[in-house]
Amino acid sequence: MKHSKQLFTAAAALCAALFAGCANYRLGTTLPPHLKTIYVSTFENHTVEPNIEQKITTAVRRKFQHDGQLKIVGSEADADIILKATLKSYDVDSLLFERDNPSATRRYRATITCAIDAREAASDKVVVQREVRGDTTFPAAGDTVTARRNALEDVARDLATEVVDAVIGAW
Repeated sequence: MKHSKQLFTAAAALCAALFAGCANYRLGTTLPPHLKTIYVSTFENHTVEPNIEQKITTAVRRKFQHDGQLKIVGSEADADIILKATLKSYDVDSLLFERDNPSATRRYRATITCAIDAREAASDKVVVQREVRGDTTFPAAGDTVTARRNALEDVARDLATEVVDAVIGAW
């Protein structure tokens, strides 16, 4: 009998802890009801890395689709929010070096910095205007050109998450 009371108390405490974590959870969107669509223009590329704007723009559009709170539209005229962005830098830095050879890199960090400007289409009111950053790490395997190109997929996904969070999180 004493064992079952302890088990019941432990189960009740566990349930209370789990439900307390959901206390501020909200189903649906936090966006104002008049904001339902977004136009994501092709990002401007001001980096030295050629053609990354298409990959980044595609990653951001996919992330908005996956998030589901704003529907992607094909023109500014159909949008409630217009998102424009400028890729400012794409940097790859050495992160970890070989123990026996400090000039040999074992791991790199790729970072993309982007300035975003999201505005309500009807009023030109700024939704969010700030700099966001995405990054990833990757091993130094093979040549660095191929490694940079392969890392771009991961850093694009991370940047896309930051962009969507900044726009959706503005409310």
